Amino acid sequence: MAEKNITINDLATMVQKGFAGQDKRFDAVDKRLDKVENDIVIMKNDIKEIKYDLRETIKRTDKLEVRVDYVENVLALKKN
Repeated sequence: MAEKNITINDLATMVQKGFAGQDKRFDAVDKRLDKVENDIVIMKNDIKEIKYDLRETIKRTDKLEVRVDYVENVLALKKN
């Protein structure tokens, strides 16, 4: 096989071709990361809402327990 002399320009062209299209790959990765970040923001907001709802439910449950205890005590007094 005959040896081919490679010039600096040939080498530069090969390197340039090797990097061609890499920016498109990075754009695709950036788009996916943007979607992931957006999804995380949505999940954080959902979690905040769930935590708030849970706190409110706990408050209501605590109040109901107090009221049930009161009713039980009143009914226990009526039995005696």
